[in-house]
Amino acid sequence: MNKFKWIFCIIILVCLMASAALAREVSLSLPADEELSSMALREKAMAKGFAKAVVSEAMTMLPGKLDTKRIELLQKYYVTHAKPYIQGYKILTSKISEQGVYIGLDVNVNRKNLRQALKSMGLFTTSVSPVKASVAYPDDLDEQTMETLQGLVILTGVKPTEDGMPVFSLEHGPEKTYKARLTTEDKEWLSIQKDLSVAWFNVWKRYFSHEASIGIKVGTKKLIVAGWFSPDAVLEFDRVLRGWESAVQEVQLVEMDMQSSGVGGTWDLRLLSSEKFDMLLKSYLPQRGLTYHLSEEGEE
Repeated sequence: MNKFKWIFCIIILVCLMASAALAREVSLSLPADEELSSMALREKAMAKGFAKAVVSEAMTMLPGKLDTKRIELLQKYYVTHAKPYIQGYKILTSKISEQGVYIGLDVNVNRKNLRQALKSMGLFTTSVSPVKASVAYPDDLDEQTMETLQGLVILTGVKPTEDGMPVFSLEHGPEKTYKARLTTEDKEWLSIQKDLSVAWFNVWKRYFSHEASIGIKVGTKKLIVAGWFSPDAVLEFDRVLRGWESAVQEVQLVEMDMQSSGVGGTWDLRLLSSEKFDMLLKSYLPQRGLTYHLSEEGEE
């Protein structure tokens, strides 16, 4: 039995490593720009390609759907912030002509890091429902800064209200920086940055982390499934289960039972959408002769 457990652990570790980064093929074209050299235009296309790959992965993870405007803003954000989530890439096609540039990429996106980033940005929460908050800013913001701030509000999923809580306030900081402050009834977070986007997300990630720590909008569950004929079938369902990222996250196969009636598996997971997860379970398990039980962590 101990030998089986060691082999089982090794198999799970290999599966986790394989799923940490997956390739995503993307392609795009940019028209010629007199102000940019061919090399600069190609680099711009590469940056947009990386952003497109990251956003494509993000859309498979979120429990809710983003509208067209938020997807556009998220892609614009990742043009300059995608690098930490790119583990590698291969250029499939690269064509430069008088009309512009066309490029095709095979991009490896670090899904684990991206998932954590999306949670920090609040998109796991606000893709389902917006967060009501008060947003205050100076009257003398220039047009570009105002446009950036409005974009961040829409992207994050903040619904501005006059007397909402939390309260986000923006001020001019020293040496052309931005001072962002986020206040709740019992907490306050502050960030001073030259990049408004960085200042914004620095305070909001603390807010969403705080909300998650007290159990808002997320819950840890235990899923028990029984009735398989072989351990391989359990591992195949584990792969399927990890793919249901819009319904569950942080899936971990913690136990495999070998019984006379068949093989069973137990998973710990974090539920994002109980309705969607229930639909997925009912469409997959009963037709295969499998039974399941979903309970709160700690329940029998």
